[in-house]
Amino acid sequence: MEKAIAGPLVEKRLQRLTSIRTSWEAWREKNPRTLVLSTDTGYSRNYSVDPYEGYYRSLGIWFPVGDVRKDLSPKEMVLGVEIKGKAKAYRISQLRKSPGILKDEVGGRPIQIEVAPDGEIIGVRGGKGNPIPAIFSYWFAWQAFHPKTAVYKGK
Repeated sequence: MEKAIAGPLVEKRLQRLTSIRTSWEAWREKNPRTLVLSTDTGYSRNYSVDPYEGYYRSLGIWFPVGDVRKDLSPKEMVLGVEIKGKAKAYRISQLRKSPGILKDEVGGRPIQIEVAPDGEIIGVRGGKGNPIPAIFSYWFAWQAFHPKTAVYKGK
């Protein structure tokens, strides 16, 4: 269960939202009426530059989380899925190698991860086609919040 840790909703249960990771072109093709926030925020900041660019390539972790399990490299990108308190991590690099539908189980419940031909993860759904929230994360962060997470090994 996610709870707010600061602000007016502190200690209140938060709703987990479904998200996807895709290119702007793919998103725009499926959602042509999408509106985009302006970069005119009132702050002097170059929003076209990624502040974490160097972090992606570095080996170190800037955010200490204690012991990091050795199942994967700390900065391996994973798709994390949690259902009814059971968690599983899927290597993004592994998912991208097999476009189509990956059928698996998390906590004894069926899931389907849809991977587009270009390797983008389109969505995660339950056995009845219902969207399931999933998180794109570095391994070190996912396992810090889900210390008993399973790791998908492939079939």
